[in-house]
Amino acid sequence: MGVVWTPESEHAKEMRRWEAHHTQYGPPGRPHEYRPYPAAMYKAERLADGTRRILPMQTAKDEQEQRNFESRGYVAGGPQAALDECDRIHIREAGKLAAEREFSKRRMSAKARAEADAAEAAHGARHLPDVPETPIKRRGRKLKIETPEPAPVA
Repeated sequence: MGVVWTPESEHAKEMRRWEAHHTQYGPPGRPHEYRPYPAAMYKAERLADGTRRILPMQTAKDEQEQRNFESRGYVAGGPQAALDECDRIHIREAGKLAAEREFSKRRMSAKARAEADAAEAAHGARHLPDVPETPIKRRGRKLKIETPEPAPVA
């Protein structure tokens, strides 16, 4: 059986002095102070099948440790912030690859450009990061590669 402390009791008054939030003893006795550390840092990654997963949470004890985690891709703000950051990075990388592909199309011949367009159409509506290379048959004789003969054993 538990003990019930009324808000008027001396015990409840002493307990309220130390609390920053409402508790079973009544309203708080000290104001809430924001403390930025320790901070929870989250990171999400995109798997090969397109799904995302959140990696285990890391705890930053100070500003330096938080910067270290941020340099490795972690973000503060909860799991949803990590998923949003993962999407933002994916979209930026896809845009960069598309821009590079379009730039390389400018330097292609008409036949190569038609082949690249056919590969994109065959791939569908999803992003195609690069066009698979088609081997080119070279004309002329193949080069002879001379191998040195082994020295005779005496």
